[in-house]
Amino acid sequence: MVDSRSSRSGWVGAAAVLAHLAIACGSSGDTTPAANTGSLGTGASRGPAPPNGGVGQQTTGTRGADVAPIPDRGMPGQPTAGTGPAPAEQAPADEPAPADEPAPEEPTPADAPTAVNPPSPADEPTEPGPSEMDEEQLALNECGLDTGWAGDEYCILPPPPDKGFQVHIGPEDYSNPDPKYVLQPGEETNLNFPAVSGNTDDVYYYYRQYRLRPGTHHAIVNATGGGFEGRRLGGSQNLAKDVPHLNRVPPENQGVGMQLGARTPLSVNLHYMNSTDKPIIQEAWINFWYKDETEVTEPAQEMFANGGVGMAIQPGEHTVLGPYACPITTPGRLLSMYGHYHANSVRFSAWRVRNGQREKIYEAYDWHDPPVLEFNSVVENSPPEPDTLRYGGWNGPLDLQVGDSLEWACEVRNETDNVLRFANELYTGEMCILIGDAVGPSVRCTHF
Repeated sequence: MVDSRSSRSGWVGAAAVLAHLAIACGSSGDTTPAANTGSLGTGASRGPAPPNGGVGQQTTGTRGADVAPIPDRGMPGQPTAGTGPAPAEQAPADEPAPADEPAPEEPTPADAPTAVNPPSPADEPTEPGPSEMDEEQLALNECGLDTGWAGDEYCILPPPPDKGFQVHIGPEDYSNPDPKYVLQPGEETNLNFPAVSGNTDDVYYYYRQYRLRPGTHHAIVNATGGGFEGRRLGGSQNLAKDVPHLNRVPPENQGVGMQLGARTPLSVNLHYMNSTDKPIIQEAWINFWYKDETEVTEPAQEMFANGGVGMAIQPGEHTVLGPYACPITTPGRLLSMYGHYHANSVRFSAWRVRNGQREKIYEAYDWHDPPVLEFNSVVENSPPEPDTLRYGGWNGPLDLQVGDSLEWACEVRNETDNVLRFANELYTGEMCILIGDAVGPSVRCTHF
């Protein structure tokens, strides 16, 4: 079922990759649901064994002292060549994912259960940044599902119709789900699903809630029409994530909002990998909560910057991609940030560069569940700890001035038998992407 509603019911060439590589895998066989055991974390069983790849020329940029490869310490999250089930048959890598079914014309009636209100903005003391327990804390099974499929607890109710809408991607019938939602053991899919935003008037939003069944690598929501073509509206690599965290909006961000036209056509990209021994289903519940237009004084937008698009990392190679840089041409500030990378990357780092001085603002080591850091007066971030692989970054509001730049880099250890290229496969492809929310500058650039 693909819907956008105010009430609950049921990226081969580099150019093609940048447009949206989408790999559609077949689905067949036993559809007995996997046990409802929750999230796959570091150390969970791995996916398909990486095939041997071709040979190419790698571009790595210029390394600074703080981006040289760190010693091999048995980083978590690294696959071993030749392990895991055989890969599922894949469609050509430059073949776009199909639009699986037409978008609905009207939201469903608003007499089904809805969330009463978003979490209240904090009148609470400064609190630590997001922790490893966030997904469990946010998986509350608001919908009361008992389907037998893993991840019922991630379902959330939609906002009331006057407060927001929900985009839901998933089956209508859990006892006999549409095959496009079912992944067999070892299968990896990357599919685009059409939807339409549930707002009947032009609105602003900022608070978003993402809930995804286990097996997801990411969910991305893009506008595909209504004057917002190609604009990224949000996304998550976490099974459960709120942006901002728990709707805790600091004083300096009270006027922040993102614009969305009425009934905007959307594309929801879901990248799933079944690393279990039983079938799973892919499903997403994404809530957009409205922001009063009269309160919006600082329009915000998502930033999205690609690095390493021409990468060709040889088997056994341990290297650093980048650092890459995006110039800042409009003053503003960063609201949040995270890195998008795959299973052969062991570190993602980002810096603000001002007058030649580089200040590290983000570093993380977990490709599977990357932390989202917020930069404001409410959330407290600690410095990263590479010796213990503890993520961290800038603490407090993070301003951007004309002449600054944002830099990022990915440390990659290719422990597979194939050449790693910029591609949307978790174990046989890599990425190095900077993502976040910003007030002011439009941070969009691509580096080969």
